[in-house]
Amino acid sequence: MALALSTSQTTLWQVSLGIGGVVIAVVIALLTLLLYFVNAIGAGSQQLLGVAGQVAGNTAGIKVALKVAETLDEVTYEAGRHARLLGVGA
Repeated sequence: MALALSTSQTTLWQVSLGIGGVVIAVVIALLTLLLYFVNAIGAGSQQLLGVAGQVAGNTAGIKVALKVAETLDEVTYEAGRHARLLGVGA
């Protein structure tokens, strides 16, 4: 039984190991790129969450603002009635 490899077998092993090394390098590069994208998406989502909180804070008083607008309409109507009764204005 021969323990030595022939030249063609040695070449085949070297090519196989070379291809395996290239594949491993490409996988590492792709996983690094994926990690970068995941971190970028995470940072963007945190920023979006902060902005969403600010928007929620800005719109928290919308019911009060609508009630004020309704009340102002009533005050304007009543002021117009007084002006007509007193003969003030056009």
